[in-house]
Amino acid sequence: MNVRRLKQALAVSLVALLAACGGGISEPPAAAPDSGYLLTVQLEAADTREAVAQRYGGEVIAWLDGQAILRMTSEAVAQLQARGISMQNTTLESNATTEAPSATASGWNAWGSGWNAWGSGWNAWGSGWNAWSNGTSLIPTIPTENRSAMRQINLGRALALSSYFGDWNGSYGMVAVIDTGIDTAHPMFQGRLADATLWKDFVDGDNNPQEVAGTHFGHGTAVAGIIAQVVPRAKILPIRVLGSNGVGNVANVISAIQWAADNGAWVINLSLGATTNVAALRTMVEYATSRNIYVVASSGNTGNTNITFPAALATSATNNQFLISVGSVNSSGTRSSFSTSGSSLEFMAPGEQIYSAYPGNRVGFFTGTSFAAPLISGILSMGVADSLDDSVILGLQSYLVNSTTPVSGSLYGLVNMGRFMAEMPKWINKTALLVVGSTPLGPNDTAIHNRLQALGYVVSTNTAGVSTSTAATFNLVVVSASASASSLGTKLQGIEVPVVVMNNAVLGNMRMTGTAASTDYGSVSTQTQVQMLSTNSTHPLAAGLTGALTVFGSSDQVNWGRPSSSAASVATPTTSSSVAAIFGYDQGASMVGLTAPARRVGFFLGSTGGGKLNANGGLLFDAAVTWAVSGN
Repeated sequence: MNVRRLKQALAVSLVALLAACGGGISEPPAAAPDSGYLLTVQLEAADTREAVAQRYGGEVIAWLDGQAILRMTSEAVAQLQARGISMQNTTLESNATTEAPSATASGWNAWGSGWNAWGSGWNAWGSGWNAWSNGTSLIPTIPTENRSAMRQINLGRALALSSYFGDWNGSYGMVAVIDTGIDTAHPMFQGRLADATLWKDFVDGDNNPQEVAGTHFGHGTAVAGIIAQVVPRAKILPIRVLGSNGVGNVANVISAIQWAADNGAWVINLSLGATTNVAALRTMVEYATSRNIYVVASSGNTGNTNITFPAALATSATNNQFLISVGSVNSSGTRSSFSTSGSSLEFMAPGEQIYSAYPGNRVGFFTGTSFAAPLISGILSMGVADSLDDSVILGLQSYLVNSTTPVSGSLYGLVNMGRFMAEMPKWINKTALLVVGSTPLGPNDTAIHNRLQALGYVVSTNTAGVSTSTAATFNLVVVSASASASSLGTKLQGIEVPVVVMNNAVLGNMRMTGTAASTDYGSVSTQTQVQMLSTNSTHPLAAGLTGALTVFGSSDQVNWGRPSSSAASVATPTTSSSVAAIFGYDQGASMVGLTAPARRVGFFLGSTGGGKLNANGGLLFDAAVTWAVSGN
């Protein structure tokens, strides 16, 4: 079976027979005199929706392969029982709920400059997606306020490795957000939403899933905004099932899941849950997962082991490899105190003070497992689009499992998105050229080569005699400390490809510094540390590290340069605070008599240091490569 053809067929054969759910949302639900039942029945070949509704005296809310789900009043159920009809597949209607978003006023203006920066970024992507061959990298920058949380899950590296960012052939990677609705006019979603003909509001029974003011105002908007940050080109399908108080009927959730499944969603995000195990909800989730659609559900916020449904079914439902349960960790990487956990909890992601969109062109920060789940929905969408292979799509959960690092004292793991993308077999991989002094490679260059491979790049090597045209065909060029600066000359100076330089003399050739040795660039021997600068501690090149940092397992050479004022300098040698051991120029920045044609990074690594990098040094090297390629 070809998964992509199946999905395309499902998208074209639009199931438009879903009836508008009568009664809408009960607010508050306790006021409803009859909460009703959900009945799942087997269908015969000649059955129609009208005939089934008449036979059972209920409202058909979902029409599946050989099954139908009806919403029934208590009176209708009693009449069926009196007629001797089995009620084995009848369950009491339940409520789906979600937590109130904890957005605060202090967050509204935090992205004032960021929205404008992103605005130009959205429009600039049009010409950039297929431009990897000439080095153009138009990947959006992770907002400063979220860098710490996104660093926990290595999102920057995932973005650096992605080729399609959630969009392949205009459709793959669509994520359905089944929630309180979203602010469809928010600038963050311009050009980011699925076709408006697919939007649904099962609360009001129309096609306008706009959020309504109330205690949970902004919940769905925030969820959708988090997905947009992770997977910037996926289309988001907004579906409203919860009222402004964060409560809705499970019947509406069931209808929404079928709508999303039948209209091209690859991932369905459910930042909501029911405390009751409603059989009909399980049936509908299994309907979606049987079509190889990933359903991502938050675990709940009670802090105990009572995981809400459908997340509680993640290890037991049929096709459970497509049902993903998600809990929250705090900034220290340990389980959030509110995060519900238990044997059916599979994955963890940051869920505390995550910045995202809020209705009315605003932003806020949000806390809860509801805001951890969309991080996983986003990376799954990215994986679907990038895999280009049906067998890989079917196995994304296993790659997700392999990417995790254990959360202390738990059975579940914290997702590493960069590792997920690096280990996932792909048809198109990013390429890196390692420029060295000689081949075969010595221990230092071998260590760098292997680290680039571990980061997910297909690595080629060439000596310093490499031609400009050859280097320009790669996504990244790394100049080893062993490369001959005199042989390399200025060949790499103008290429529109990100370059990481570890030979101090090449810094001058590249015009990343002046050209005079000793005053513009140089090295310090017998070093084990670099000094991180507090002034640029939030820059991605700093990798979140601070202070006097040991970077070598044993003493080695630290290279330095004196960049222009346009560079972001994040570290110095411990012997001098007036020069930089790690610095970077963004594309278009003024270097020394030259405008940077692509990102440029000067990195401290000396002659034999590749094999001596400790954990801190390795993190800084990874950060240099990731920032050069993606800006994150």
